[in-house]
Amino acid sequence: MELTTLFPYQVTGAGYLAQNDQALLADDMGLGKSAQAITAADQVNARNILVLCPASLRINWTREFGRFSPFDRPIVAIMTAKDQIPGSGVAICSYDLLRVDKILAALKKTHWDVLVLDEAHYLKERSAQRTKAVYGYGKRSPGLVANASRVWRLTGTPAPNDASELYTHLKSAGVVDEPYWDFTFRFCTGFNSDYGFRITGHKNTTELKQLLSQIMLRRKKEEVMKELPPIVFQQVTVEKSPVELDPEFYEQVQAAGKTDTEFLSDMKSSDAMLRQALDNVYKSSCETPASDSARILESMAPSMVTLRRYIGMMKLPQVCDILAEELESEMVEKIVIFAVHKSVIENTRERLRRFGAVTLYGNTPPLKRQENVDKFMTDPRTRVLIGNIQAAGVGITLTSAHEVAFMEADWVPANNAQASMRCHRIGQTRPVRVRFFTCADSVDEQIQQALLRKTRELTKIF
Repeated sequence: MELTTLFPYQVTGAGYLAQNDQALLADDMGLGKSAQAITAADQVNARNILVLCPASLRINWTREFGRFSPFDRPIVAIMTAKDQIPGSGVAICSYDLLRVDKILAALKKTHWDVLVLDEAHYLKERSAQRTKAVYGYGKRSPGLVANASRVWRLTGTPAPNDASELYTHLKSAGVVDEPYWDFTFRFCTGFNSDYGFRITGHKNTTELKQLLSQIMLRRKKEEVMKELPPIVFQQVTVEKSPVELDPEFYEQVQAAGKTDTEFLSDMKSSDAMLRQALDNVYKSSCETPASDSARILESMAPSMVTLRRYIGMMKLPQVCDILAEELESEMVEKIVIFAVHKSVIENTRERLRRFGAVTLYGNTPPLKRQENVDKFMTDPRTRVLIGNIQAAGVGITLTSAHEVAFMEADWVPANNAQASMRCHRIGQTRPVRVRFFTCADSVDEQIQQALLRKTRELTKIF
């Protein structure tokens, strides 16, 4: 895989991590914190690396090492409590699995050159089991940080609610040594209620910033906009989820006279056949595999309708979990999500309903179509628009968002490029980030990678 080149601010961030054994990289979301951490690990010649992250990001971290590091380290994603824990190389584990005593004990047997805490705000609660597992609980109960030479925390929201949530990070890094409540009373204002001390604001912020400056590097998008292209494309890989087939899909399966087992077997066969076709392209002597892959996908699209829809449903829960967290934490203000199938669009809308999600696809009446677009553009409570690529990918302006997610991509790259440009057009003042979400260990990874490359090429032309 061709390595991805870092932007200058990312080179600076990687250098900052490499120079500090204890660090908090708090760049805005979308600025590539994982790329900076991986590059920094290379710079310090780290061989044993432990990455702790939310479960939905484990597979993507394995892909990120391939994109940003030339080092040939063994990489293992720990998926279940039964998995073997590697004693060297790169181990990627979810915070949830730290509750399993066997997993935690096995991870503590290795001395890690680097411990990466992705989405480190997951460790903001000092009493949480995962926080104790990582940061320890008193001198008699050391956490995983005691087994690491370097601890690098990554999060775009280091204190999602108030300054007290910085305590666990500053304490574990050795920046403060006072008890939690002393820290809280020093930097937070509030009042005593029937439910304990209620934090209402902050004080002594200059002193708090000085403490943070000992370990934290934070850049906002506005600060690095000159280094960012006006539109950037990324691939994010998520784990498979059990498919909750909607009634219409069940009816199609039953109408074909298939049992569930036969249907799943058909899906695996279709997936294998398409993988082989794409592998043949890359093994051939053609000079433009991305273009050839796109042509193959376009020609095979009619015969792969059911597989495409099935894969879309399979990755939908994980993608929605990621996007919901970004919206809840307000790392993302508004987002446009593109898909192909009605069932994927409607299931996504249902999962993101609390963010005022509206839809736009073929069956949307013309008046309702414009009403939904207007709401998305003007109403701060309408934070999500989910559109079919054909219906929502042309002729409308969606510049109230600078985040775009392809739950499913069209097999005609030009259609994806046009859809992306609903946000990337006149009136947009911020760089646009377009993410293609792919389903791990399926042909979807190859498909989305080919489509992303071609879409990126076409947007340069447009």
